[in-house]
Amino acid sequence: MIIESFDGQREDEKIVATWRQHPWVLHRSGLITIIIALIGSLPQAIWSPSWGAKFMILGFVVAALYGLSKYYLWLNTIYILTNQRIFTILQKGLFFRTNIEVPLTNIQNASHTQKGLFQTLLKYGDVEIETSGAKTAMTLKNVEKPYRVQQKILAKQERE
Repeated sequence: MIIESFDGQREDEKIVATWRQHPWVLHRSGLITIIIALIGSLPQAIWSPSWGAKFMILGFVVAALYGLSKYYLWLNTIYILTNQRIFTILQKGLFFRTNIEVPLTNIQNASHTQKGLFQTLLKYGDVEIETSGAKTAMTLKNVEKPYRVQQKILAKQERE
């Protein structure tokens, strides 16, 4: 993933690293998409009514819209480390986006957490960034290799 610029980027600001959530976080949405498509196919598969084909098509359309909307949310949630700050773009809904920033000079600590079997095996987890004003100012959720992300943030913060 290469991001060359973002809205709100300052003139003298350079992007050091960018992260997205681990693709595994889409597994639940994928299963729900498949279930919706299967439910739409049931009348046609079991009874073969005249309206069954229309219901099946409707099921596939709803499943596709649901799956694409979840993928859109995942694709547009981005964590950006620059030479001045950490900037997050959290896409919470199709028309709901939140931006959070923490200046590197305000960071006091960063820690990471991996919970459960899948996060441990697939090497993803959360990175929590603490600032002087709040215990947890920002959480980078479900990032790949959270220890490396944490170390990169701390190394950049020490240099600035």
